[in-house]
Amino acid sequence: MIRPPAGPAATRSSMERDRFVLDGWSWCLLLSFLLLFVFSLLFVFRVVDDNTLTSWQWTVGAVGIRRLLLLLSVALVFSLAFFRLRIPEAFPVPVLTLAAAMAVVPLWREPELLLDSGRYFLQAKSLSEHGVLFFAREWGHRIMAWTDLPLVPFLYGLIFSLAGESRTPIQFFNTLVFVLTVLVTFRTGAMLWNRSTGLHAALLLLGIPYLLTQVPLMLVDIHAMFLLILALFCFLTGLRATGFFPIIVAAAAVFLAGAVKFSTWPMLVLLPFCGLLYLPEQPARTCRRSAAVFLIVALAAVPVVVFFYPVLRQQVLLLWTYQRPALRLWHESAPSTFLFQVHPFITMLAAAGGFLAIRTRDRRFLIPLLPVALIPFLQIQRIRYLLPLFPFIVLLAARGLEIIREADGRRYAVLLVVSSSMVLAWGAFLPFFNTTSMVNLQRAGRFIDTLAGDRVEVHALPQAGSDGNTLIGIAQLDLFTRKKIFSPQGWGPAGEHLPPLSPLLATWKLRRPAWYGDEAVNAPLVIISGQPLDGNGSLEMGAALPPGRVRYFTLCSGVFRYRTFVSVYY
Repeated sequence: MIRPPAGPAATRSSMERDRFVLDGWSWCLLLSFLLLFVFSLLFVFRVVDDNTLTSWQWTVGAVGIRRLLLLLSVALVFSLAFFRLRIPEAFPVPVLTLAAAMAVVPLWREPELLLDSGRYFLQAKSLSEHGVLFFAREWGHRIMAWTDLPLVPFLYGLIFSLAGESRTPIQFFNTLVFVLTVLVTFRTGAMLWNRSTGLHAALLLLGIPYLLTQVPLMLVDIHAMFLLILALFCFLTGLRATGFFPIIVAAAAVFLAGAVKFSTWPMLVLLPFCGLLYLPEQPARTCRRSAAVFLIVALAAVPVVVFFYPVLRQQVLLLWTYQRPALRLWHESAPSTFLFQVHPFITMLAAAGGFLAIRTRDRRFLIPLLPVALIPFLQIQRIRYLLPLFPFIVLLAARGLEIIREADGRRYAVLLVVSSSMVLAWGAFLPFFNTTSMVNLQRAGRFIDTLAGDRVEVHALPQAGSDGNTLIGIAQLDLFTRKKIFSPQGWGPAGEHLPPLSPLLATWKLRRPAWYGDEAVNAPLVIISGQPLDGNGSLEMGAALPPGRVRYFTLCSGVFRYRTFVSVYY
């Protein structure tokens, strides 16, 4: 049937509609202006950013508005130079792999910023020192478990056993996990919508400066993020595919995601609902295959739960009596998380994605939205606990990117987010990290490796202005030196003086591992303290400081109350 030509009214309506459609270069100008304007506004109101680690008050604030604009100008020039290239669309996997690695490797120079890394180091070293059987038998007993699950410390321990007790293999492993997260995010977005949306989501994952800074650290959050998005991808693949093998793969992914952190459990419960949203036309088949996945997970989990039941019971009790009420006190505001630490364009695009989903009745948008909806429901108010959800947030943002009709405009927006986040992480966050007192442990470890002998004696003095236990610094120092450490101090559980919900309570529950109990005769003496020692060694430590040469490591940003100053007597 031949349609009649459009009348004057229809033609006029089409012309008016096209008048407001921007071309690629118009989007470039608009987005460039928005970037400079929004980031300048955030700089002015940086006092709103109450993040406890990477607040703009002391990261970007120390850089200053001129250098911030200079960094953003570099991002603008890079984006304008490359946004017309179609290489990412032609070779998505190599480009994503290279981009993710390039974003993170420059940050390998940062110190271990969080005290939890000391606990994970001790757990991993238990495996490398005593073997897998000891690790499994003593987890939660002689190996302090706190609220941790053993999967990632187990993997760290294997790396120590195979590649040596060094930070570099750990950082390589974490970077590999991050690269895989980016690739799985790409595949998930392509599965839910199309290849272009998946590519944009994967690239936008590089647009979260806070996330980039967490990859080199010896923590478990990056691995939880990877296994959670992998569980969703494998689960949806298992529902869509035929045969039993995809079901087994999906069950393995779900099991591993549940073994990395307790906080992943509520998110994994949502997987069957995601399956029904993904394949609504086959509810009976979807329910059968979902049930098969979780039945296999249950069969695999039962013997593990039985074996570790006393430890798991204590951990669940600790989560309920300590972690749950404490989370109400350990909070960071939503503006801090979603405007300062997450690129503000990602937040805006995620909101636009919701608008598009409502307008187009896109039920698949609910699949990444369901885990994100747990944030207010579970009252998660700290970015570190939100980190595993970042792939889902960028999937929402990638869907919202479709509000830009021009392909060039979408490419420029993504490049702008990625490049501005990278220069922010490299040019503002990293310089600040390298002024904190935690860098003293890193530099002291390198210096100790230049001294004669193969052992050092390490003492830890109490903190002056923090509730944290300085003894955890011995484990962090051990990560940065090849020398064998001897610690004659008692490491008995303490912390009775702390508030019951103190976030630093775990640092007082450490017990001295056996490998720190050997004698060190005529070895260099290392003192980790909460304030600098003077040249006469006036701080009492139960013994006179030895005569001879001394090297002090006293960098301090003045931002954090917990401080680690290192004095090496040799």
